[in-house]
Amino acid sequence: MTTGSPAVMLRSLVRRAWMPLGCWLLLAGALSARTIVLTDDDCPRMAAIAAEAPRLGWAATEMSPGSFMTYYLDLIPTRGFLIYYPLDRIPKGQKVTNAEWEIPVSALSAGEPRLYVRRIVGDWGVGVCHEYRSVRPTKVPWNVPGAKGASLDRALKPTAVVRMTAAGPCTINVTEDVQLWNSGAAANQGWILNVEDVDSLIRLNLPMYQGRGQWKLRITYEPE
Repeated sequence: MTTGSPAVMLRSLVRRAWMPLGCWLLLAGALSARTIVLTDDDCPRMAAIAAEAPRLGWAATEMSPGSFMTYYLDLIPTRGFLIYYPLDRIPKGQKVTNAEWEIPVSALSAGEPRLYVRRIVGDWGVGVCHEYRSVRPTKVPWNVPGAKGASLDRALKPTAVVRMTAAGPCTINVTEDVQLWNSGAAANQGWILNVEDVDSLIRLNLPMYQGRGQWKLRITYEPE
């Protein structure tokens, strides 16, 4: 039986040795990645702001003129929802490879309304409302009421514009934002949700009631 020259045999052995090694390297990369899930329970800051109630921080659903409740969140062009997820559960020296945000949509107006997601620019906190980003220790107004100042209150470019076709869980790709925050290229101040089209409404389940635990941010990371 002919076995071939020593050079041919050597090349064959090298190919056989490298193929399993390549598979092992791919497997090692997959095993080094990890996914964590943050929910609204992890969020220390949230607010529902509305032009109809410029000094309220939880103006979620208007039951009658000037009277609001927090069972649902009704997003219309005059309102917004702010939410902040801390990222301290991502270990140092890790890079984010994927981030998806799942939010609970309860109802929609006709015409496939669009949901706008943007990064918030600048700190916000105690007393946040339509007029102010915070009121303590001093009052600090938004550059434009409702956190609508482009590049000053919120990012100029939307993170995502999602056309809603049905109620239920809605998943939004927010990888770029979470990468910016995790790397320190941008300060993490969370997101603001809005609708902008006239006569559009998107109703979301709020975390303090049936929406609790349903605002899920899934982040996959791996060593740099």
